Amino acid sequence: MSSLPEDPASVPWRPKRLWAPWWLALILGSAVGVTLTLLRASRAYVIPGAIALAVIIIVISVATILRRQFHPEALEPPMSLSYLLWMVLLIFLVGPIQVMLLPTNPQEIIAKALALSVGISVCMYAADRALFAGFSRRKGPRQTA
Repeated sequence: MSSLPEDPASVPWRPKRLWAPWWLALILGSAVGVTLTLLRASRAYVIPGAIALAVIIIVISVATILRRQFHPEALEPPMSLSYLLWMVLLIFLVGPIQVMLLPTNPQEIIAKALALSVGISVCMYAADRALFAGFSRRKGPRQTA
């Protein structure tokens, strides 16, 4: 069994996997959770936080482009309800929750960073898996008329 996120050979009893591994979601989710918490905690973290968010966005964009370059059939994965629900939860965690829960002391900052890191990691992994799980069941790319 390969530890790579993409299995190049599809086996009939094991569908092709295109989603990212759990450890990558954990790393990116932790980076995003801590960065967003520090951005809202103090003005001193605005520039480092903005730089960290820019690097995270670039890494995710390049990884998505490379994944779709090697698998052109993944350009049109089918949308599912579970994908939409995970994305709504992810948007809630990186958006409105930042305004509702403003940490004031170091213990609150650490607790919020840990909670956001775990929540964002789970949402990122589950959304990525839900998006490409439907694709792995499909036999080939969608044909347009």
